Amino acid sequence: MQVQPSSVADLDLIGPDAAEFKEAVESLLGREPDGVLAPALPYSAITRNHGSRAVALLGIRFDMAGPRARSYSVIHYADTLRRPEKASLTPGAMRFVCAEPLYTDLVLRRGRQVDPRGPMNLDNLRKALQIRASLDCAAFDDGQFAGPDSLGAFDRLETERAAEMVFLEEVLKPDCALETLLQRTIGMPARAGDRALLARRALAKRLYEGFTAGGLGEAIERARNHRLRVSLWRDERLNPALL
Repeated sequence: MQVQPSSVADLDLIGPDAAEFKEAVESLLGREPDGVLAPALPYSAITRNHGSRAVALLGIRFDMAGPRARSYSVIHYADTLRRPEKASLTPGAMRFVCAEPLYTDLVLRRGRQVDPRGPMNLDNLRKALQIRASLDCAAFDDGQFAGPDSLGAFDRLETERAAEMVFLEEVLKPDCALETLLQRTIGMPARAGDRALLARRALAKRLYEGFTAGGLGEAIERARNHRLRVSLWRDERLNPALL
C-alpha cells in the first residue's frame, strides 16, 4: 500500500512499510499484533500528532484500483467536534486506521476478536491492484480545518451546524408549538444531499424521543443541552485555492 505524505502541518501519516510502524502498532494495541490483526496491517496507516493541539476531526482516504480497472475510494472519519475535549488524538498521540474499519475498532478497543465480516472484507482488499492512503482532512480542537477535503466535509459540517442552530432557536421560542414542530420536521421527505434538512430531522428525532419519554420539559432540556459541533475555519494563507 502506498502512503501519501501528509499535507496537514503537525500531522504525520505512517504507512505499514515505515520503520516505526510496527512499534507504533504495538504501542496502540498494548501488545504485539496477533494472527487476528496481522493480516490487516498491510492495509492500515497510523496518524501521529506532533503538534500542540488535539485533533477533533480526522479523515483518512483510501483509494483502491480493483480488477478490470475499476477504481473506488472511501474516507473514514473520526469526529469528536461536538465534544473536542474528548478527542483521543491529543498532542503526541497516535491513531490507527485500517481500510477495513472493523480492524480500526479492534485496535481502538484493544480487542482480540473481530467480526467475521472483517476477514471477508480483507479478501476484497487483497484483490486490489493498488491501494493508496492519504490524510484527506483534519480539524483541531479550536476549529481550524485543513487538508484537501475531497468530499467537502468542511461545507457539510458547517451546513449541518447552521441548520441545528436555526432549529434550536425555533424550538426554544416561548410560543413554539413544540410537538407539532417536531412531528412536522420528522415527517419532511428526505432529499438526497440536503444536509440542512437531514440535520434538522436528526435533531428533531432526538428531541421528540425526549418529548415522548418525559414530556415538554425533557424535550426543552435536551434542546438547551444540545452540543453543536465546533465552528470550523480555514487558514487561507495555507490554502491558496481559497484566496
